[in-house]
Amino acid sequence: MWQLFNYISVTTIILWVLSIAIVLIPKYSVQFRKVGLLTSLIGTILLVAFIVGLWITLERPPMRTMAETRLWYSLFVSIVTWIIYLKTSNKAMFVLGYIMSIVFLIVDIIHPEYQSKSLMPALQSYWFIPHVVVYMISYAILGAASISTLKAFYYYRKNNEVERDIALSMQLVYPGFAFLTWGMLLGAFWAKIAWGNYWAWDPKETWALLTWFFYLILIHIHKFLPNKKKLIITLLALSFIILIITWMGIKYMPTGMQSVHVYGG
Repeated sequence: MWQLFNYISVTTIILWVLSIAIVLIPKYSVQFRKVGLLTSLIGTILLVAFIVGLWITLERPPMRTMAETRLWYSLFVSIVTWIIYLKTSNKAMFVLGYIMSIVFLIVDIIHPEYQSKSLMPALQSYWFIPHVVVYMISYAILGAASISTLKAFYYYRKNNEVERDIALSMQLVYPGFAFLTWGMLLGAFWAKIAWGNYWAWDPKETWALLTWFFYLILIHIHKFLPNKKKLIITLLALSFIILIITWMGIKYMPTGMQSVHVYGG
């Protein structure tokens, strides 16, 4: 199935780029907006079809390698972006969201990381799918929040009001943080079954907890110090950087290779 990936991903990217171009048409009509939404949705459905086909071909959930999780991330970011645009008609969020999804697909085209059908024993668990899916949904929502942060940074430097961008980011942070918490709890229960302990201070676990604390601090500052706009924007950006390190950067650290969470890819 991976042999078809380049064709499917390129087609998906073309559809997403086309939808971005349609949305960016100056003074576009309601009909153009609908066409842009439909075009981007077709690209997302195509990606869903590929993931389902890959799942059937591998005879396991395609969630083992970094390339496979990037597929899920690209999918969920596109879905979150589509919903946000449907609700808000925010062009900048639409463009940046689909650019993020496209970038992750391009990375997979360059580095697909083919893997066998087999899963190591620890991954042969009914906790595997919900744990990974919940985390990917969380990362996608928090990634969308970071997109709004980019806008806020730009407008803050221009001395413009950023309340709307901060408000949109925080509206995404709250459900993203809820999914992040749920994913961590699912991982703890899975660890108890697989290794006998809920928590082992594995490098991945430690960074996951650090990510959780950063977003928790952000939520409290937004709640109790809402006028600290620059601090909130900075924490939004920093929290997402910590999240990316947790997801993709651990394997490149000296202690990361000792992590039970590094399975390949």
